[in-house]
Amino acid sequence: MFVTRISLLFLFSFSTGFAQLEKNRALTLNPTGFRESDRLLIGKVSLKVTPLREYTMKAGSTGLFELDVPYQSAFFKLGDRLGGIDTARLKLDQELMSLSESMLKEKDIPQWHLQRRSQIEQFENQLAKIEGERSLAEQMLANPEKYRELFQASKKDDVNQTEDLKTYLQTLATHENQVKEMLSFVQSERKEELELGEIKKKFELRKMQFDMRMQEAYLTVPFDGELDFLFPYVVGEKNYIQAGMDVALLRDVRELYGQVPILDPDWRMYPKNRLELEVKSTRGMVIGKYSKSISKDVSGGEELIYSFQFNPQDNLALRNQLGGRTEGTMNLKLTRAGHMVPKFLLVSLNPDIFRREGWSGLVANVCPEYELLEVGLYSIAIAKNIPEE
Repeated sequence: MFVTRISLLFLFSFSTGFAQLEKNRALTLNPTGFRESDRLLIGKVSLKVTPLREYTMKAGSTGLFELDVPYQSAFFKLGDRLGGIDTARLKLDQELMSLSESMLKEKDIPQWHLQRRSQIEQFENQLAKIEGERSLAEQMLANPEKYRELFQASKKDDVNQTEDLKTYLQTLATHENQVKEMLSFVQSERKEELELGEIKKKFELRKMQFDMRMQEAYLTVPFDGELDFLFPYVVGEKNYIQAGMDVALLRDVRELYGQVPILDPDWRMYPKNRLELEVKSTRGMVIGKYSKSISKDVSGGEELIYSFQFNPQDNLALRNQLGGRTEGTMNLKLTRAGHMVPKFLLVSLNPDIFRREGWSGLVANVCPEYELLEVGLYSIAIAKNIPEE
C-alpha cells in the first residue's frame, strides 16, 4: 500500500513537471523559419494614379465647332491648335482688325496731326488779330488828338471815349491771355500724349477684346501632354457646342503619382521617407517613393493625402491605371532586414504577456534573443539583438 502511494506520487510529480516543461517549450519561438525582408506591409489602400498635371479643355464660346486635327487620342505640344468655334466669322473679324490697325497708322494718326496744325494756325491768327487791335487801341489812347475826328463821328465826348478804350483794352488783354494759353496747350507734348494716347488705347482695347475672343474660340494646348477628346465630335457633320462644355482632357505624363488618403492615424507616426506604395501594373508590381503631403477639403472636412512618385521607367505600365481608383499596399522600409512573424501566432503563444506588456514585451518573452523592429498590418518584424560594444 505504501509502495503504491509512493509510485503514484512519483508519477504525479513526473507528469506535472513534464507538463510544465511542455508549457515552457510553447512559450519560445525560433523566428529563423519565417520569411526575412527589409519591407513590412502596414496597410492596404485605395488610391488614384495621377499625372504631373491634368487639364480639362472647355469650350470658351457657343457656336459651330470645327477640328483642325484628327479626332483621336494623341500627343500634342504647347501652343498646338486643335480647332475653333465659328472660325469663318473669326477670320473675317481678324481681317477687319488688321484693316483697322492700318487705318490707325495711315489715316487716323496723320489726320490728328493735320487737325492739330490747323488748330495752331487758327489760334495764331486770332492772336495776331488781337495784338493788332490792341496796338491800335493803345495808339488811340496815347494820342487822342490824332483820332479826334473818329471820336466826333461816334458822337461821344473825349472822356467817355477814353473810358471805353480802357475797358476795351482790358477785354483784349483777357482774351489774348486765353488764346495764348490755348495755343500753348495745343502745341504742347501733353496734348499729343493725351489725345493720341486716347486714340491708341481705344484701339488697343478693341484688339485686346478681339484677342480674348480668339482665345475663347480657338482651343490651344497649354502644355506638352497626351490628349483624349471628350466631346462627341462627328466627322463630316456640323458639330455645335455650348460654352463651358468639356472638349478634351490633357495629361502631362512625364511623372506619375499615387495619391493615398491617410485614413489610419497610426500611419502618420511612420517616418515619411521610409514609406513606399506598391501598385499592380501591366508588367507586375511597381513601387512609388514618398514625395509630399497634400490637404484636400472633402465633404466639408479636411483629408490628408500622401503623394508617392513612381519611377519614370514604370510610367508606361501604369497608363491604364489613370482616371480611376485602384488598390495598392503601403509598406515600410525597415532600417535592417527582419523576420516577418504573424501577429496572431505570436499572441497565441502568450496572450497574457501581450495584454500586459504589448508587442515589445511579448517578443522579449517569446524570442529572448530578438528585438521588435516595427509592427505591420498582419505581421511584426523582428531581428536578432545587436550586441552592445
